[in-house]
Amino acid sequence: MSDLMLPEEIRAEFTVNADGSTTTSIRGAARLIGVPHNSLLYQLNGGRKQPSKLYQKLTEHGFEPGQFSQGLSEIALTLIIEHYSFDARKCTSQARQVYRAFAAVGIRAWLYEQLDYEEKPSPNTKIVPTIEEIDLVFAGLEKLNIAPQLIQSAKLTAIAKTFPHLGTAAEESKQLLFAHNQVEEIPLSPTKLGKIIAEQLGLSKPISARRINQILITVGFQDSERVSNSKGKTKIQYKLTKLGEEYARIQLDTARGHNKTIYVIRWFKSVIPIITEAMNNDQ
Repeated sequence: MSDLMLPEEIRAEFTVNADGSTTTSIRGAARLIGVPHNSLLYQLNGGRKQPSKLYQKLTEHGFEPGQFSQGLSEIALTLIIEHYSFDARKCTSQARQVYRAFAAVGIRAWLYEQLDYEEKPSPNTKIVPTIEEIDLVFAGLEKLNIAPQLIQSAKLTAIAKTFPHLGTAAEESKQLLFAHNQVEEIPLSPTKLGKIIAEQLGLSKPISARRINQILITVGFQDSERVSNSKGKTKIQYKLTKLGEEYARIQLDTARGHNKTIYVIRWFKSVIPIITEAMNNDQ
């Protein structure tokens, strides 16, 4: 179940159609991603002097001007959320939260959950997502600097589950992917980096993960912010910077004590000399 819930007052902006597909009003989409309604409407109409990036993206997927007067389809809504998560001039954290909430299950399943809708397909009807829709779900993850092999493996699993007749081909592709990547360096957590650097420096105790993270912030490889959960508890969340992308990778992990997937930063050994130099300069 998603931790992100639609406010009661905007649920009316989302409709489940007779065929099981969903339609979202432009106003509902704007509130979902945290942008003004007029601003989104302006982007959908193409912008002023030249077509906006969002407008271009939608037309590349076959949508036409004026097509959204009756609402947004699932693919159009996914493209809009993806745009304001990663590509807009002013991306919103709200859009990215929504994107992460539905990325694993698809926009339709997520909206069903939010609207408390119980799917009732006829005995001979089954709603099956297309390969294009599966690609759309995983496309945004590539912009989060997550290991490409993790994304490709998850995509192949989704294809195999959705199209059973492709299961053998998908499994063979995953084995080839694994064989290709098994010799890759395994990125390290700040805790492991602290142990390795302490051993190299002949220290009796490991360097704490907190100090390693602080050094990585100091050298400009990551930023930090305090975030609150639904219970009001705060924790520090680290974000990889452009400068740090060469030395790290974002991976999927399971939160301690929770059956919940989270994103974590893991570092390559090439960052160790930089951390060591920063420590020496700090003395």
